[in-house]
Amino acid sequence: MADSHPVIDPGREPTGTGMADGQPLVTDMADSLPGRESAYDRQRLIPGWDQDRLAAATVVVAGVGAVGNEIAKNLALAGVGRLILCDPDTVSVTNLSRTVLFTPDDLHGAKAEVAAEGLRRLVPTLQVEPRIAPLISGVGLGELADATLVVGAVDTIRARMQLLGRCALVGATLIDSGTQPWGGEVRFRPPQPDEPCYACTLTEHQRSHSDLPWSCFEPRDTGPEPASIAAAALIGAWATTAALEFLMGRPPAWRLLSVELSGRTGPVQIRRDPSCPYHHPWTNPPSPLASSAETTVAELLTEFAPEDEPETWTDFPLPLFCRVCGLYPQLADRHDGVTDRDHVRLCARCGALLRSVTSVRLRDAAPDLRLRELGVAPEEILPVRGAQGERRCVRLSRD
Repeated sequence: MADSHPVIDPGREPTGTGMADGQPLVTDMADSLPGRESAYDRQRLIPGWDQDRLAAATVVVAGVGAVGNEIAKNLALAGVGRLILCDPDTVSVTNLSRTVLFTPDDLHGAKAEVAAEGLRRLVPTLQVEPRIAPLISGVGLGELADATLVVGAVDTIRARMQLLGRCALVGATLIDSGTQPWGGEVRFRPPQPDEPCYACTLTEHQRSHSDLPWSCFEPRDTGPEPASIAAAALIGAWATTAALEFLMGRPPAWRLLSVELSGRTGPVQIRRDPSCPYHHPWTNPPSPLASSAETTVAELLTEFAPEDEPETWTDFPLPLFCRVCGLYPQLADRHDGVTDRDHVRLCARCGALLRSVTSVRLRDAAPDLRLRELGVAPEEILPVRGAQGERRCVRLSRD
């Protein structure tokens, strides 16, 4: 990996630069407030507190619903210099009783964007970047590797496993949180491969559970999930406390904290499962590319040898093709040469059924498409398969 994108040392203390585009962060709200008194003067009185470390930190917050709202708000007010907020969902009316950053005027707005605006009002000096996308296409592996800390507040097993897997690949420190009606849990996962993780506490069947991300607008056969501001605030506070401890260079001793509204809160001992697949980080640093997520496929491919096969982490749709008569309608989301009858796509020439086809091979994609249009995240680290089947990885640039 190039010097500008160092691989995180699994044994390191948090040393994120907290810089965006090479510009140092403002370290205090004093400049934006009347008088000389700093907003952080009282915090600086706490033994062991280091405001400069917070100002230099970059924290990724995955999920900015109820718990994510609390965590993002708390970290911003504490003085964390830069936050990346990632969430694909929009604000619904049921969010309003559990989120301080959302108002009735924000209904149907993108959660990440609305939360970012709310944080800017609270802390004008904060650098905050909203990503309106699922984690895998919203925050690149390179960004996770460079972040001082990643905090998860997602609401499905599938999303938690995806977040864990991506952090484990690049050695990113993860604090994961979840709620239940009368409490919840917070998990601290250091980057060392021998540390137990969320997946270690699941069975093999649970690890492969295919529950889908759920929008607050979508009805469920079982009814809405029970939730309250009390549980969200409590879990958010514990997750924030763990994050601040880590950012101060004194990471939590526990790996799983069980939290109950009844007042019974304490660590739970967990062990690493030898069969858990989430303990194999990359050992070879990725090679830097000049291309970014804004680069077209054609431009990206000029950086590879003809025998190289660069791939994406999620599949993308390919142009439709009639296997019967050879008609080749253009992109899969267009209807040129296609008859749409009762949501079934038929070839306009011969009437044969057209089936959607997907791929992860970037050489299969339309050359004029930009990588972000294929779901590739900023500063993503992409796998590449060589002619003999050997694997390596490459990292997209920021711009």
